[in-house]
Amino acid sequence: MKMNSKTFLAVLVLFLVSLFSPFLSFSRAEPETPLINVDQLVEEALHNNPEILAAKMKWEVYKEKVPQASALEDPMFGFGIINLPTNFSFHDEDMTMKEFSISQKLPFPGKRPLMKEMAEKEAEAVSTDIQAKAHQVIKDIKAAYYELSHVYRAKEVIQRNKELLESFAKIAESRYSVGQGIQQDVIKAHVEVSKMIDELLMQEQKRKTLEAKLNALLNRSPETPMGKPEEVIYKKLPYSMEELQKMASDTNPTLKGMKKMIESKESAYALAKKEYYPDFNLRFAYGQRDSTPNGISRMNMLTGMVEVNIPIFYKSKQDRKVAETKADIQAAEAQYRAMKNEVLFTVTDMVSMIQRVERQLDLYKTGIIPQARLQINSALSAYRVNKADFMTLLDSQMTLYKYELEYHQALTEYEKNVASLGAVIGKQLSKEGEEK
Repeated sequence: MKMNSKTFLAVLVLFLVSLFSPFLSFSRAEPETPLINVDQLVEEALHNNPEILAAKMKWEVYKEKVPQASALEDPMFGFGIINLPTNFSFHDEDMTMKEFSISQKLPFPGKRPLMKEMAEKEAEAVSTDIQAKAHQVIKDIKAAYYELSHVYRAKEVIQRNKELLESFAKIAESRYSVGQGIQQDVIKAHVEVSKMIDELLMQEQKRKTLEAKLNALLNRSPETPMGKPEEVIYKKLPYSMEELQKMASDTNPTLKGMKKMIESKESAYALAKKEYYPDFNLRFAYGQRDSTPNGISRMNMLTGMVEVNIPIFYKSKQDRKVAETKADIQAAEAQYRAMKNEVLFTVTDMVSMIQRVERQLDLYKTGIIPQARLQINSALSAYRVNKADFMTLLDSQMTLYKYELEYHQALTEYEKNVASLGAVIGKQLSKEGEEK
């Protein structure tokens, strides 16, 4: 069946609409959504995140323990009656007196500074928990942010393809109505449009979930409106594997905390060796005596005394304490080496993964997506002169759609991997052209 001129003109107009619809879709006025920046969210989280605040409060607790560790024991005040006869008379015996005493225990010189040093190192070790928690929250913020960014970019791609497929469906319907197409093309086009609608609904649900997660990390109400993430620009990491491994060795919060704990245990070891030396107890007393039965006044008495403990059971006490603290140091050092090996392996593994995604992104940008667009142009040209069927055109468009989504997903995974690497290293990593 031949098309008359009016029918042919209608099909041509629809075809031209479909050809330029991707460009027309960008010109439509849409309500402006405020943009959000990942660095601003990170800054807000560092000030408001409850887990970070809890870690800071824990550090405050340990800082308060430092002055306590080196403080002297409380002095002891005493009151007693000495040499009281059984007749309870305070006048009959010369040595009967009412005594007031005060005593103070003093550790052997050098012990108190070591006690303070132990507490300081423990507090410093706890302070690294703040850094670890902060970098974990930063990683979570960035992961949710980049996932949200992918949702917005995916919705744009899906919406653009949906509009294009709707144009394709109209062309298929027009061609079918004049006997130039088949019903299967019309059905297939509408099926793909329905899939796009379903995908848009799924992406909208993801958006709400990710916004709620970001609000939780920022300590906001779950219903607080969240803006649209800024466009993610792909930039490579300018660091070598060796540089990243060295940074991890120096700045990883867990390793830094373990180093401080080893230093604290070394102070405990030095303190244990000081336990071979005695501590001192100083005591001063004042005794008040009553007059004799004849009314003669008795002089009051003063008493001074220094007591020391004698560490004669050192084999079962001090020796064992020294051995215990030395073994504790060796165990902590072994744990540190094991953790360092694990951190370096994690860095190596993550860098390899990041480099693979970098190559994948480069391939998408320079090869796969441009070639898919050329394929669509070729299919459009062939379809225009009836040298390609509708399914070829539709498959070409769906292939480009798939590659565009895969590119955005790969970019999201790349940014999430960089954020995870930063958490492991203990530093926010800057990319090419950025400053941190």
